[in-house]
Amino acid sequence: MKKTKFKIKGMHCNSCATLIEEKLNNKPGVARAKISHDSEKGVVVFDENQIKESDIYNTIKEAGDYETEKIAEEETINDDTAPVSKGNQRITSQKHPFLSGLLVGAIIVSIGLNLFFTITPKPSLKADIGTTSQKNNFPTNQYPSQLLPTAEPEKTIQTFTITSNDHIRGNINAPVTLVEFSDFECPFCERHAPTMEKILQDYPQKVRLVYKHFPLGFHPNAQKAAEASECASEQGKFWEYHDELFTNLNNGFSTEKFKQFAKDLGLNTSTFNSCLDSGKYTQKVQNDYQEGLTKGVNGTPATFINGQLTSGALPYESFKQIIDGL
Repeated sequence: MKKTKFKIKGMHCNSCATLIEEKLNNKPGVARAKISHDSEKGVVVFDENQIKESDIYNTIKEAGDYETEKIAEEETINDDTAPVSKGNQRITSQKHPFLSGLLVGAIIVSIGLNLFFTITPKPSLKADIGTTSQKNNFPTNQYPSQLLPTAEPEKTIQTFTITSNDHIRGNINAPVTLVEFSDFECPFCERHAPTMEKILQDYPQKVRLVYKHFPLGFHPNAQKAAEASECASEQGKFWEYHDELFTNLNNGFSTEKFKQFAKDLGLNTSTFNSCLDSGKYTQKVQNDYQEGLTKGVNGTPATFINGQLTSGALPYESFKQIIDGL
């Protein structure tokens, strides 16, 4: 087994680290992967016979177009006391008597610890998995499908003035408002979109969704994609264009593709192209971005549930828990 350590550039949220860790731990040959959002560093223990180090870095890049910088040489993890198979027998290497003795001591200590923890009450699962307002790492391979973090919104309540000029999906008079700050070039926002759609389907009278732009600086096409959605909105097709952008995110963005999407949706292409080329909605998009900053947004997706901020592409069940409590 080998170990590689690295620094990840461009990782801006806890859910980013969680997703990278999840993807790595699901790779054949990866024994353990740990990613820290706080330090922006990671470590992976892997079997070089099953997966290459370059594959590990490619997986990280694919998770969100991140750059990795190796910060330590690979370390071979030797275990001279590991059982060795020979025919139908299992023998233990005796090359290092000192290490063998050390292993015996470790086993004795391990037995003692096991006895201790057997009679010591275990903390509750909820305490182990943390909340979205804490900078904890969720258990490896248990997020999001097996153990779901309790999504506790930040306590500060923000207020939003919602008008007919906003992009609203769902019952306009719904008692629960989700204000989502998003980036069309963000893979986590793409992952988040189906969750929002399911919420609207399951709470047709209780929830409305309001979309606001928050194009991140390291996504080169995010600003223009947001402007394109506003040009589509002029022709009454904001949400259709919104869906088209996320559907095509993995195919790459460009101004020409934005214009093609408009054509595919049956928009007046002459009007749309003129709108996009002129930069008509550049400031409107930036106004959303600045509003997000003043409300405490520092990454995408960021969703305010009746004014309370919940960060990241959390699972449906986490949002459901909050909405059911309102």
